[in-house]
Amino acid sequence: MTHGHDTDEMLKEIQRKQGPTKWPETLEAGRSVDEFLWKGNPRATPVQRVGLAVFAVMYLFLFVGLMVVMVKLVLLHDWINIVFVLAMAALIGIAGFRLLRNVFRRQADRSRSG
Repeated sequence: MTHGHDTDEMLKEIQRKQGPTKWPETLEAGRSVDEFLWKGNPRATPVQRVGLAVFAVMYLFLFVGLMVVMVKLVLLHDWINIVFVLAMAALIGIAGFRLLRNVFRRQADRSRSG
């Protein structure tokens, strides 16, 4: 069956976009997402920044929730669980603030660096 030039181009584009559904490409795509999450990208698009902000806010809400639980545990004098919840809250808080930092990361202005 013969397709027009536009249809062939569209089919090639669809196949190219569906490439990362196979194993080696998924590993590369996952690596780039992880790198964006933890290292940030100064040239990220607004949509990427909003998505990263959603993740950061989710972690920060979890952090605040764990801090509330910790206050309740302090009132109950449950010291073993306080240490556990504090450790979890610290890890989640660090991750949340790191993600939030990456949301606002911008490319350095080279004109000021002299």
